[in-house]
Amino acid sequence: MSVAYEYSLLQQNDHQTPYKRVKGVLSIEGEELLFEFKVYDPAGNMLSTLNKFSINVEYLKNIDFKKGLFSGRLSIETTKMVFLDPLPGSSQGRITLKISRSDRNYAHDFAQKLRIALSERKLKEL
Repeated sequence: MSVAYEYSLLQQNDHQTPYKRVKGVLSIEGEELLFEFKVYDPAGNMLSTLNKFSINVEYLKNIDFKKGLFSGRLSIETTKMVFLDPLPGSSQGRITLKISRSDRNYAHDFAQKLRIALSERKLKEL
């Protein structure tokens, strides 16, 4: 199961490029949450190659999906800041991904599946 996402990066130090875009796919591979992404400039030119990294479900603290009028937002929070460090724009172990309107329902199901996996993981620990 996977879902496409994107979000903006605000560059405060770089005055020539006011922002960059991150576009990628988030998927579940067994017990892993896999992030695949590329960084683009405002004109749509690719600035990075395909980057991949994964997080084990046990390191997720919270997953929340908010449905908006034109898009949705998937918020992911980890137990430690270091787990989201490879993802540009993450802050204090949190990241919010913008989901397109056409993928909102799919992203809602994706978030539910992640919450179930997280709950099952916690039950195994008891």
